[in-house]
Amino acid sequence: MSIQSVNWVKKYTRVFILGVQSSMEYRADFLLTIFSAFVPIVIQYFLWSAIFNNSSEAKVYGYTFTQMITYSILSGIFSKLLATGFEWEVASDIKSGGLNKFIVQPIGYFLYRISNFLGGKFINSIVMMFITLSTLVVLKYYLRNQIEIERIFFLLVILFLALLLNFLIFFCVSTLAFWMIEIWQVFTILGIVINVASGGIFPLDIFGKKFLRVIEFLPFKYTIYFPINVISGKLNYNDLSKGILIQLFWVVFLFILSNYLWKKGMKKYVAVGG
Repeated sequence: MSIQSVNWVKKYTRVFILGVQSSMEYRADFLLTIFSAFVPIVIQYFLWSAIFNNSSEAKVYGYTFTQMITYSILSGIFSKLLATGFEWEVASDIKSGGLNKFIVQPIGYFLYRISNFLGGKFINSIVMMFITLSTLVVLKYYLRNQIEIERIFFLLVILFLALLLNFLIFFCVSTLAFWMIEIWQVFTILGIVINVASGGIFPLDIFGKKFLRVIEFLPFKYTIYFPINVISGKLNYNDLSKGILIQLFWVVFLFILSNYLWKKGMKKYVAVGG
């Protein structure tokens, strides 16, 4: 490995470590984030309990009660695990001239952002995965959910790809700041739409087969909906393998798209301020 390559690795490793340190500085915020994940879970538990109690069918929208509760719990956890937030910082850099320092210094903005993002998620991911595994144990023995232990390995791989996928989706969204003057409301609206389309609020099955056929061609379902249905046992191993390949396709496609949008946007960037 050349000296240049070693320096490149050291540079972005340092950015990764800064992301880890930053996440540890805001422990109270992280604890509040975990707590906020369980508020909608409690609401959904009572909601689905009422729906199933008043239904003569063993399944609702293709889910048993146990599968639906599993989905509600894991969607709350995974939504927090995969949450981004850096898009606001990217937009601020574009609007305030914060990109100037990246133009004059030998550091790529995209690599800086993804290194910092993964660093910020490192400790949080360990804590969230511990909570997830603990939750799965409770679901297995308390709700008698037949969760296959071997699926947990696939879950770890799928969640990592989902994390990359979510980063790339919102990095592409953040480039809108090059072309739009007021971007903040757009972020809020798109964040809600993407959360719904990813299955972060309700299983996508409840929107009907036509919606599922449309969403099948988009990357959103492979961030939350897909991982949950893998661990809950709704998807067989053929569907699991197919889903991972689709995740990989979208990671590569969105990586190319994000770089294209960034280069096009930088041609419009005016280096003022910051």
